[in-house]
Amino acid sequence: MQDRIVNPYMERILVFSGGGLVSVIIFENSEAIILIDWPESVTLQSMALVAKMYNVYRETGRRVIFRSSWVAYIPEDSDYIVVAKLKQKKYLLPVVGLIRRIGKALKDVPEESSLIGELVVDIFKKYFGLVLRIVKQQGIIQ
Repeated sequence: MQDRIVNPYMERILVFSGGGLVSVIIFENSEAIILIDWPESVTLQSMALVAKMYNVYRETGRRVIFRSSWVAYIPEDSDYIVVAKLKQKKYLLPVVGLIRRIGKALKDVPEESSLIGELVVDIFKKYFGLVLRIVKQQGIIQ
């Protein structure tokens, strides 16, 4: 029996701080996989990506940045940047609403990967009304 698509909206959510990648949530079937560790090279690459996002913000003044199938939100009053990879561009508006909500909810949350991942999944489930099983794992981001 084929798995039905539980989440048609996005493939993953990444949360960054000024220092780089903080949390990764990958959505597969009816699971939300929270990665709790990644290689140092990914951390270094993520720091460069954060710098690029802040440069785009400074140049354009836009808090929502959309490139290809990725959309990012840079909140006014939080140190976290929330980025989502869309499955289909037609879901851009609801996904922007979700990542804005996540960005605001993370305002005073400590920079701890697992805690932030769980909070993001909880907000995601409530926002879209989906049931997902949370799986935590160490792994490499693909």
